[in-house]
Amino acid sequence: MPTEHDAETLAALRAIAEQIAAAAPKGWRRAVLRGFATGGSGSGHHGFWYEPEPSGDTGELDLHEALCRVHELERAGERLTIELVVRPNGRFEALTSEALRRPPRSDRTGFTYLLRPGELPAEPADFQPGPADPTQAGDPLRALELLDGYLARRAEILDRTERLPQPLGADEREFLEDRLPVPLPADLRALYGRINGDRRAGLLHGHEWLGLNKVVALSDPADRWWAARDWERLLFRELRYDSRPAGAVRRAVDRPGWLPFAHDTGGAFLAVDMDPGPNGRPGQVIRVGMRHDDGPVYVADSVTSLLQRHVDALADYSYQYRGGELRLFMAEQPEPAEGRELRVEGELRDIPADVQRLVIANADRVDLAPLRGVPSLLEVELIGCAADLSALQATPVEVLTAELDNIDLAPLAGHPTLRVLRLTTGRPVDLSPLRDCPRLYGLDLARAEIGDVAVLTELDGVRHLRLNEHQWDILREAASHPAGLAAAELSGSPALRHAAAWAETLVDEPDLRYTRSRYEPAGPRTSLWRRLRRLRRS
Repeated sequence: MPTEHDAETLAALRAIAEQIAAAAPKGWRRAVLRGFATGGSGSGHHGFWYEPEPSGDTGELDLHEALCRVHELERAGERLTIELVVRPNGRFEALTSEALRRPPRSDRTGFTYLLRPGELPAEPADFQPGPADPTQAGDPLRALELLDGYLARRAEILDRTERLPQPLGADEREFLEDRLPVPLPADLRALYGRINGDRRAGLLHGHEWLGLNKVVALSDPADRWWAARDWERLLFRELRYDSRPAGAVRRAVDRPGWLPFAHDTGGAFLAVDMDPGPNGRPGQVIRVGMRHDDGPVYVADSVTSLLQRHVDALADYSYQYRGGELRLFMAEQPEPAEGRELRVEGELRDIPADVQRLVIANADRVDLAPLRGVPSLLEVELIGCAADLSALQATPVEVLTAELDNIDLAPLAGHPTLRVLRLTTGRPVDLSPLRDCPRLYGLDLARAEIGDVAVLTELDGVRHLRLNEHQWDILREAASHPAGLAAAELSGSPALRHAAAWAETLVDEPDLRYTRSRYEPAGPRTSLWRRLRRLRRS
């Protein structure tokens, strides 16, 4: 049986139930709260509603302090799931857990239980080779010339000389550079010998050029808040797309070789990339941070080239000076998302080489032969069409979604790059060909008919498995879950007690507390409630 809450935590949960009941609309039969609280006094929910849905506005119910109190009493770490189901007769049930969570995507229901939160699959970047050209494109002397010319032209336009931070001493610069995980590119290193950033002058296309000490601070993974990688983020976005030009930047959330040196004050950074992809060069400039969830964006082959663009913009009068602010208009790289996705209904023809996500729908049977050799094809989705998957062996596909009545996975045996497979089938599917897929870590079979569920126990590389309640029951009876499973997902809309029971089948002592209890209803029901309690005690 699941562990119940201690008396103090149960009292805090009961207080939440009473708040919910007190704010309930007339005629309500049930209230559901899918809440959570985080360290640092944060809280929120994945849904809060009354049943039946009230016709008018019920107003805001502020449960922030109450949720944070439960987080405190549970001595939770980063995030605590807090869920309640409340009924008007004074009954409620509550569940709290750090390991059991709601799926991060709105199109998925159910629960995810993290067996091994820190065990994440390798990123695509880990499989990419290094640069074919390992030399730096930047030129230190040219970079200094460009900086001098750029500052001089800015002074003419502004009619004043900007006061910029003086460079740190050579010994201090050397001390700071030694603390970086990788060396600075030669051109940026030379520039820090001339100025130590720009003190919010916005020299680099409106970005603040950071001082060297700040560059060192941002090289610490603990300070790279935008680059956190965990199961919640991974399940929300399972694919990292490629930037343009293709293969220039490694496909990753973050790399130690990415050194942010400028930021736009809105959460985005310019970084020098000392760990480029096969078609990149060390010292290239990329954009990372907020609004770049699909992956980093290539900007220039070096800081030298980036400065050249600034000089060219001023020389071509591609700027606006108004209200004391100088704004440059520079040619930008094409948006990475442009032309990246393609949807085809019916027959496949020529597929552009830069397509990374392909959706094929509404075809009785489709020939996938045109996909052979498409160099950037990372995701394929088949909807309502029969297909022979053999052609996918000649593609670098990593995520395959198939909604088919019948599917043969034999052509996928040994696929070298397949990482995630999502299936919806009407007939049983044989999973045995997946034994030899070396990078396969994710399986979503909740809407599939599975031939032999026991095969799943042989897929040691699977880290994430999504099944429905019936499939989990069969798997438990037949054998056990895959040995390497780190994140288990239960689909559907299971009751809290069923979710708690399911978690107990995954680990001997799940990180989960579940209690069914009572609260004291407010209003005219109170006197009856008290009489019933007295009768039970007598």
